[in-house]
Amino acid sequence: MSIEKMSLVTIRGERGQLDEVLLRCLDSGVFHPENAGSLSEYASGLGVLKEENPYAGLGKKLSAIAQEADIDLGNTSFEGLDLQNKEFSGYIDELDAKLKKLLAKKRGSEQLIDSHKKALARLRHLTKLEVNFDSLFSCKYIKLRFGRLPLDSYQKLRSYSDRPFILFSSDNDGSYAWCLYICAMADMQEIDGLFQSLYFERIRVPDYAHGTPQQAIEFIEKDLRREEGVLERIKEQIAGVAAGERERAQKLYAKLCLLGKAFELRDKAAFVKSDFVVLGHIPRKEEERFSADFRDLDKVTVSLKDPNEEPRLSVPVRLKNLAFVKPFEMFVDMYGLPSYEDLDPTPYVAFTYILLFGIMFGDLGQGLMVSLLGLFLYKKKGMAIGGIMSRVGLSSMVFGFLYGSVFGFEELLVPVHQAIFGRPHLIQVMEGHYTNFLLLAAVGVGAVIIIVSIGFNILLGLRRRDWERVFFSNNGLAGLVFYLAVLFAAVATMVLGINVFTPLYIVPLFVVPLILMFAKEPLGRLIRGEKELFPEGVGGFAVESFFEMFEVLLSFVTNTMSFLRVGAFVLVHAGMMVVVFTLAGMVGGVGSVGGIVIVVVGNIFVAAMEGLIVGIQVLRLEFYEIFSRFFDGEGRPFLPAEVDYSVQETV
Repeated sequence: MSIEKMSLVTIRGERGQLDEVLLRCLDSGVFHPENAGSLSEYASGLGVLKEENPYAGLGKKLSAIAQEADIDLGNTSFEGLDLQNKEFSGYIDELDAKLKKLLAKKRGSEQLIDSHKKALARLRHLTKLEVNFDSLFSCKYIKLRFGRLPLDSYQKLRSYSDRPFILFSSDNDGSYAWCLYICAMADMQEIDGLFQSLYFERIRVPDYAHGTPQQAIEFIEKDLRREEGVLERIKEQIAGVAAGERERAQKLYAKLCLLGKAFELRDKAAFVKSDFVVLGHIPRKEEERFSADFRDLDKVTVSLKDPNEEPRLSVPVRLKNLAFVKPFEMFVDMYGLPSYEDLDPTPYVAFTYILLFGIMFGDLGQGLMVSLLGLFLYKKKGMAIGGIMSRVGLSSMVFGFLYGSVFGFEELLVPVHQAIFGRPHLIQVMEGHYTNFLLLAAVGVGAVIIIVSIGFNILLGLRRRDWERVFFSNNGLAGLVFYLAVLFAAVATMVLGINVFTPLYIVPLFVVPLILMFAKEPLGRLIRGEKELFPEGVGGFAVESFFEMFEVLLSFVTNTMSFLRVGAFVLVHAGMMVVVFTLAGMVGGVGSVGGIVIVVVGNIFVAAMEGLIVGIQVLRLEFYEIFSRFFDGEGRPFLPAEVDYSVQETV
């Protein structure tokens, strides 16, 4: 259980060297910046050098140009860039001017092509009309409308045959009737209102459509082909410019991203007279390499110290675990990181999660499926959940072997069990006495996990010198003694038939721990030397503590009984496989084609559904029954400053 050791670094120097210092901090890849202005001795420098980031605007402008010109900026090095900082703006303006005319032509050509295509789509519905657009559009005393009507509205037009309009139908596409109506100029408002009430959708014929619809189509198609050729030539010209400028633009964008991020870090710096101060955390193992990056800078000093010497700054946390348990850091992150002074619970999570998952989902064959799928997701896709699956699958295989279950077949391992254990089945899940054993064993495993979790809480209390947490908490020594006493009494009474409920047992092991837990807060204040033991009053304290004690006692029972689900899911898995084999028997047995299909599909279904449910249930046990006893999750992550090279999307 390890948390990366950190060092607090303080960098001082003249203001003129600030940008270079920040660039080197970024380049190190291990510098977690802190706000130096948050410390009172540097607070007077706040507000100095608060300027607008000049590189952010240049980066956005270059990104917009690249997006339009199809230049892939990507994530690249800026080594070899032949531009000085003062030349950046001029180069971008020059590139913008070079591409602007071509891009404007491209947009105009694309708009014309789009207009032609829409016009063709409309005109093809009007080819049956024997009309001449030039003649119709030159009429002074009549108005005409092209468009389409829903078929049911088209049928309703028969009811309006007395109205002053003429209708010509051209096409019927199954949903709409494409048509043309004509009316006198004086009746236009009335007829337009009528057709609008029938959901007529007007379609405007472009003014460049001449002659009959067919002649117009032929003219537009010819012009469309010409314009598409124009567009291709424009694209080739843009591609030529892009190819010539791509490498320089990529390098420039990378440099702008770096300079922009470094400029952002100025907000974290503080200023004392003509000097700057930069604060941050770095991993302790990187001290020598980090310090060496600044040795060639005159008048810049780098000092390192233990972060605990500066209690005003919360130390960021980076977990450090072996490869086998590292994927389980995902679960710890979901709950919250430990504080720098706490223990990393990841190995404990890994052990308990693997153990509980294997018990609940014990099948040698299905465990192999889960493990192989997880290995694929972890190695090929880089998914942390895949790493977890590959490990819990191994646990499922182990417990599947102990249960004698291989893809639900309970007899395949009989010879192996007979040779190793001297009986056909080590554990036969569906038999009555084994059922009781599994449920009791699950509760026993849960009790051990709760005890260990309380032990971790006591250890954390000792590390923090929090004596209230160590001695009087329900997850401290008082709670541990009470819980162990209850467990021993239950086992002695129900299993061994021994009555331990004597005054000598009850008073020191039941009554005293309960009193200590009840009086936890005033006892804690007493140890800390506080004068007022009952700030809320004795009555208020008594009422509040009474209900808290009730909740504590209830939680001991419910948390322990919650582990019954571990044993229950063993039975659920076996029961689901019984259903699968029963269905296979109904279609001719396991040896038939139908039976084989049902067994294969059933195994896939059970593995997928139950694997998901068991995974969620074990995670619930981790968060609610285990973490709640010792883990605060109040740490903040170690986030070293880094450059974001992703290209900004523009509209």
